[in-house]
Amino acid sequence: MPIKTILVYLPNGRTVGAILEPVVAIAAPRSAHVIGLHLIPQVPEYGEFPADVSEEVISRIQKAGQEAAAETKQAFEGVLLNSGLTFEWRCFNASYAAGSDAIVRNAHGADLVVCGAQSEDLPDAWNDFSEIALMGGGRPVLILPTTKPQKTFGRNVIIAWNDTREAARAVFDSLDLIKDASSVRAVTVIQRESERKAAEALGADLVANLSRHGITAASEVAYAGDNGAADAIVRLMGQDCDLLVMGGYSKSRFREMLFGGVSRDVLRQVPVATFVSH
Repeated sequence: MPIKTILVYLPNGRTVGAILEPVVAIAAPRSAHVIGLHLIPQVPEYGEFPADVSEEVISRIQKAGQEAAAETKQAFEGVLLNSGLTFEWRCFNASYAAGSDAIVRNAHGADLVVCGAQSEDLPDAWNDFSEIALMGGGRPVLILPTTKPQKTFGRNVIIAWNDTREAARAVFDSLDLIKDASSVRAVTVIQRESERKAAEALGADLVANLSRHGITAASEVAYAGDNGAADAIVRLMGQDCDLLVMGGYSKSRFREMLFGGVSRDVLRQVPVATFVSH
């Protein structure tokens, strides 16, 4: 399905350039509509804070939130005004719970949701935006690195391919993005040599299907090694890859939080653009 509406989460003005440059590259040839989303953390009314927090401090926090929103909006409009694209700005003042609901509600109306990678250096009440949108929005999420913006996007694609519904969903949600790629590699990660034959058969089926969509792809098998599948995928991302396509949370998000998992580990690193579906 062609991408016609893109929802972009912009928590601050500092990351706007790194996020919007690939968004414009995606939107322009598709004449897609771009929606900028910003959330201002709601500050409790005076009297709800501990007694030693003054009304003046609360006022300063509120003012800082409004100023950050205005700066982000200005940066967003500055990039898109001369792009030839249609766009709009949506900004909400909300508690964490209400903001999470707003993320999900706005994602429902988009073809693609885009955000920057999680960062400890840039505090954000919704630092887990990608997970909220992925698990509740029902739409694919494209996560972009912001500390080191990419020079290319979608030319050399790696598909993290396994026998899960989430991986299948991710591949076919991504067709509009990968159809013009120079290289598409479907990589299945195995733990032991006895799994190779099944992995090769799995990859062959996907490659055959992609060819019917006009996409030339190659099937590969990689070893997880001692550090697991996530480590293998991150290694592959360093091999001239500028877009990873993967299924997200084939185990429950809660289980991965407790015991670890590929989705959680890969999404914490995101060295290149990562397209995820659940």
